This record gives sequence, C-alpha cells and structure tokens, in this order.
Amino acid sequence: MSKRDKAPSSQLVAAAEALETQLARFESLAEQLRKAPLNSEKALERASKLLRDVAEMDQQLNASVGALVTAVTAARDRQHTQAEAVNARAQELQERADTFKTLLERYGALGTSAAELNQRMQEFAARRAQAQPGEQSAELTGSLDALAERMGQVAEEAEAVTRLAEEKDFNDVGQQADSLRQQILSARNKLNLLRKGLSPS
Repeated sequence: MSKRDKAPSSQLVAAAEALETQLARFESLAEQLRKAPLNSEKALERASKLLRDVAEMDQQLNASVGALVTAVTAARDRQHTQAEAVNARAQELQERADTFKTLLERYGALGTSAAELNQRMQEFAARRAQAQPGEQSAELTGSLDALAERMGQVAEEAEAVTRLAEEKDFNDVGQQADSLRQQILSARNKLNLLRKGLSPS
C-alpha cells in the first residue's frame, strides 16, 4: 500500500486521537477550575490562569474538531469514489454474465443441432445400407442434400457464435464453437463426396 493510500486513513486517526487527547486535557482543566478555591489573592491568580488555560484549550478543541470533520469528509469522499467504482464493476460483471449466458445458450443449441445431425446421419447410413442398388440414387440424394444444407446452417451459426465469443473475449467458448464448426464442415465434405458416388453416371 502506498503512502498516498495510507494518508487519508492516517489523517483521520491522527485527528481523532488529537481531539481525544485535547478533550481529556480540557476536561481536566475545567474540573480543576471548578474545584479551585477563591479565598486568597494567590488562589484567585491560580484560578485566573486556569481560566486562561481552559479558554486556550477550548480554541484548540475547536480547531481539532474542524480537522476531524475535514478528515471525515475526506474519508467519506474516498468511500464514495470507491463505491462508484464498485457499482461500475458490478454493472460490468452483470453485462459480462449476461453475455456469457447468451453464448452458452447458443453453444448449447449448437450441441443439440449437432446431435440432431448425428442422428440423421445414422438414419441416412441405415437407409443407404438397406436400399437396393437401383433405389440409391434419387431418394437418398434428396435426403443427403437436405442433410448437407442443414449442416451448412449449423456451421454458419457456429461461426457466428465463434465471432461473438472472440469479440466479447470469451475465447474458450469461441474455440469450442469453432471446433464444432470444423467437425460439421468436415462431415459435410464427406457427405458431398458420398453424393457424387450416388449421382447417376
């Protein structure tokens, strides 16, 4: 912690301690003055000196109270500044949390879409295996085209999630979305090769 950070706190403590010390001294002098005898010239002189001392201490007390008020004001201003910084950070945290939640929701939807694509690919493979040689062209090609189109849509959404994640500095989510995009594009390329094999010669 720097001297600058310590200064306001030290000023507050010093001002409070000074006031406490002076207040105790003021009370002691006031008590002495209250009990001082007034029955001789010497006693009157002593009481007069005590009165002057009390008046002087009262002035010092007023100055110390002012110093303490100044220190308290400075402490309050520091607290206000820090509170504003905390509030700004809390707002930023909420915004970041909302963005992350949106990214996770979109990435979760990508996972659901990828599972759907995987299921459709399995169904396609089963139909292809069961189809007779003459039946493999038109119907299977249509299903394959629809599947490839859906893969393209999911890949585009994965790319959009990747861009948003990188823009918002959530690189881990971006990397996961991009990895999924690449897997989908690789699978679509294989489907395109398969389609060429199904096309009529």
